[in-house]
Amino acid sequence: MTSNDPGHINNLGRAQTNALKQSWIALIEDIGKETSLSGEHIADSVFGDELFRAICYDNPDVLILRWLRSRKWDVDASVNQIIETLKWRHDWGVQKLVANGEKAISQEEIATGKTYFMGHDRIGRPVCCIHPKEHVKGQFSNEYSEKLSVFCVETYRKLLQPPIESVTIIFDMAGCERKNMDMHQIKFLVTLLDNYYPDSLGMILVLNFPWIFGKSWLLIKSWLNPTVQKKVRFIHSETELTEFIDPSVLPKRLYGTQPDFKYIPPSAEDEAMFNIFRADTKGKAIAEAAHRDAVRYYLRVTLQWANGNESRNVLVERKKARKQLKNAFEQLSPYISTRTHYHRAGVIKEPIFQTAYERLLHEKEDSSVTFF
Repeated sequence: MTSNDPGHINNLGRAQTNALKQSWIALIEDIGKETSLSGEHIADSVFGDELFRAICYDNPDVLILRWLRSRKWDVDASVNQIIETLKWRHDWGVQKLVANGEKAISQEEIATGKTYFMGHDRIGRPVCCIHPKEHVKGQFSNEYSEKLSVFCVETYRKLLQPPIESVTIIFDMAGCERKNMDMHQIKFLVTLLDNYYPDSLGMILVLNFPWIFGKSWLLIKSWLNPTVQKKVRFIHSETELTEFIDPSVLPKRLYGTQPDFKYIPPSAEDEAMFNIFRADTKGKAIAEAAHRDAVRYYLRVTLQWANGNESRNVLVERKKARKQLKNAFEQLSPYISTRTHYHRAGVIKEPIFQTAYERLLHEKEDSSVTFF
């Protein structure tokens, strides 16, 4: 799906816009009840912080609309699930995972190539390739495999380019045996996408499915909500796959022309970046304060809009607030996240890491100069 489709940010009816407004009001009030803060001041709360870390570079409305669509425009159900998501993110430690990046995951597991992103489908959605054959149940702890799943979902959001809002997943079942069918991990992934990253899937293509696993599929299907079930397609030939994805962007193992996935581990410069950003506590505090200011500004203007003020001035202010929020998050990003394989491969473009790194190096050099 794209931002131009019905029910998305660029194509909302009046009832849908009203649901979005009601959701913002209810969400801010509910976070206030959880934290004893109100209005724009929820920016200073744990859940306010979790919300806007989850928003990342996105237009905040886009994130709220994901829950509204997934909960059939039921405002109460949507807001309740957002609150549950914020609690889950805090309890599960998503911020810590993102801050440590690939350091927090088994790099050996990443290198198996069991899951990775490569290319885009014909609509422009990033393609996530999953090869269960490369996953052996028990080879890595559930904790590490779950971290890998969450980290992949957090990473894919940086691969999205407006108006694209979802991904396509290829499940390549070639060579899959009983030892590769890890129902715990599958159930975790289904729960993750349905509850905490809703409406993220554009399409699920299942290749080379061995029908000996027919009963397993029936169980998995029962875990999927009806909307997701409709997005699953079993692909029976190479030609059928090309209807959805050009072979020129796929790896050879998926009938494409690209080299098969090979993990690029962190470089010495990546390690130096990580260390210098984590040591710059003053810079992080300044970036966090600027981001909180941007959040307050956005919430203040959004509450005016949600409560019925649709004047041109408010609409212009809200657009300005979105831009300020995105810019503030960009400055904060090097302190709360890391470069990844996809940065090193040139797929994710996030120049702020290099810009901020060089600035800190120059500041360090300047401070070490001795004058006589």
